[in-house]
Amino acid sequence: MTLLLYNLIWKLLKSFVPNYLNYRVNRGKEEKNRILERYGISTKKRNSKKIIWLHGSSVGESVAAIALANSMLKNDSSLKIDTKFLITTNTVTSAKYVNNKIKQGFPGIHQYHPYDYHEFVKKFLIKWKPDMAIFLESDFWPNLIYLASVNKIPTILASSQMSKKSARFWSGIGKMLAKKIFKNVDLVLAVDPQHAKLFENLGAKNIRSLTSLKSIAEKPSINVKYVKKLKKNLSNKKIILAASTHQGEEEVLIQLANSFRKKGYNNTIIIIVPRHVKRSQSIQNLVKSAGYDIKCRSKNEYPENNDYFYLADTMGEMGSLIEVSNLVFVAGSLVPAGGHNPAEAANFGKCVIMGPFTEKCNAQINDLVWSGGAIKIEKNKFYKKDFVNKVNEIINEPLRLEDMGKNAMEASGYAQLRADEASEYLVAIMNKNKAK
Repeated sequence: MTLLLYNLIWKLLKSFVPNYLNYRVNRGKEEKNRILERYGISTKKRNSKKIIWLHGSSVGESVAAIALANSMLKNDSSLKIDTKFLITTNTVTSAKYVNNKIKQGFPGIHQYHPYDYHEFVKKFLIKWKPDMAIFLESDFWPNLIYLASVNKIPTILASSQMSKKSARFWSGIGKMLAKKIFKNVDLVLAVDPQHAKLFENLGAKNIRSLTSLKSIAEKPSINVKYVKKLKKNLSNKKIILAASTHQGEEEVLIQLANSFRKKGYNNTIIIIVPRHVKRSQSIQNLVKSAGYDIKCRSKNEYPENNDYFYLADTMGEMGSLIEVSNLVFVAGSLVPAGGHNPAEAANFGKCVIMGPFTEKCNAQINDLVWSGGAIKIEKNKFYKKDFVNKVNEIINEPLRLEDMGKNAMEASGYAQLRADEASEYLVAIMNKNKAK
C-alpha cells in the first residue's frame, strides 16, 4: 500500500464519516457539540506563542502525555512562558481526564484528534501550527505523522510499540507506506530493543530504546469511608481484586473460589470489578449458579467475612479497591482482550498477576515482571489451571506479596525517571530546531 492508495481509500470513505459519527454520538462515544474537531475544525483560539502537540487515544496515553509535558516544563523553564500543550485524544473518558487537569492548572488545550483524511489533518495543522508533534498512541495514523513531518514540525514517536497484528501490516502490505511515514520522523522512543529494531526495519532513523511511558500512573482517588468499611467487614480476609474483567474471566475466578472451598479455605474473597458495569446482572447470575452468594456495590451492599465474592459494579472506586487488596489480578488477560494497564496497581505497591494475553500492555507488565513486582502466566493449554494454582500459592505467602508490592512500586517510580529522560530528548530537539 502507498500513501496515494491510502488517501484514495479515505476519499471513498469520507462520505460515511457523518453517519459513523452520529452512530458514535448515539452510543455516548462522541460529544455532539464537538463533532467538528473530527474534521480538523475548532472553535478554540490559538492564543499561545508556542504549541506543543501530544497525541494519544485513551486515558493511559493521556496520563503519559501530561507526565511527559510536566517533565518538559521541569527540564526547560522557558517553556513556562507562553507555551501551551495541545493534547489530542480519541475517547470521551480521556477528554474528561485532560480537561480536569486543565481546570487544575495544567497549561493545556484539549481537542479530539481529526480523522486521518488528509484534508482534515491539513485544516488541523493550519489551525494549530504546532511547534512539535509527539505521538504516544500505538496505532499510527499515516497522515497525522506524515503531514506533521513534511511541514517541518519536529515529530517524535514516544512510548512506541506495535501489536503483532499492526507489525504484520506495516512489515507486509503496508511496508511502502511505512517507508514513507517513518523515515521523516525525528525521533522514535521505543518501549524496548525489540520494538526499536522493528522501527529501524520500517525506515525510522533516530531510535532510542526507553520504556513504555504508560507505566506512569497517577493514583486514582480513594473513598476513605468506603475503604474503612471494607477493611472492617473483611478484617480476617485476604483480598484478591479482579480489576476490569471481561466475559469468560469470571468462570476462571469461580474455579479459583472452588479451589479455596475444596481446601476448606474461607479466608479469601474475590472482588470482581467488571470492565463494563452493564454486565453486572449476568455476573451475579453466573456466580449464584455456581453456588455462591454475591453482594453488590450498586445495591449499597457490603461483603462479609463468610463471602467468597463481592461485585463492585459502580464507577470511580478502583483506587479504593486497589488500596484494600492483597493481590491484584489485572484482567482482560485470561481472554484474548490484550490485557489492561497494570501501572495503577503497581503505583499502590500491590503485587500484580496477569494471564497470557497481554499484547496491549506487554511493555508495562514485562517491566513489572523483570522488577519482581508481578507474575505473568505463560500461554499454554493449561494456562487457566496455572493461574488458579499460582494464586493459591502466593495468596498464602504474605511476606512474598509484600516484597513484590514494594518491587512494583519501585518500578513505577523508575518509569517517572524515564519520562524525565524522554523529555530531555524532546527539549534538545526543540532547542536545536529553535537555533536553526
